[in-house]
Amino acid sequence: MEPISEIGSRALEAAADLKDLLHLAHGALHRIEQDIHGKNYVKAKELTVKLHNLRREVSIFSMEIDAYVKEIESDR
Repeated sequence: MEPISEIGSRALEAAADLKDLLHLAHGALHRIEQDIHGKNYVKAKELTVKLHNLRREVSIFSMEIDAYVKEIESDR
């Protein structure tokens, strides 16, 4: 069985990776918005809003993972 600290560390790293990935995707969508027009611009704008909301949710989820890891490590 893996140590709790190793599992917690892996979960925290995965959450950070997810936040970074979404940040990169958000930046890419912003660049696309600057270069296109018409219906493609509207679609990019819609995706930007959805991605912004997802980033907010993932940020909260990341904090919850952090709290969870601290809780399981303190129970040891």
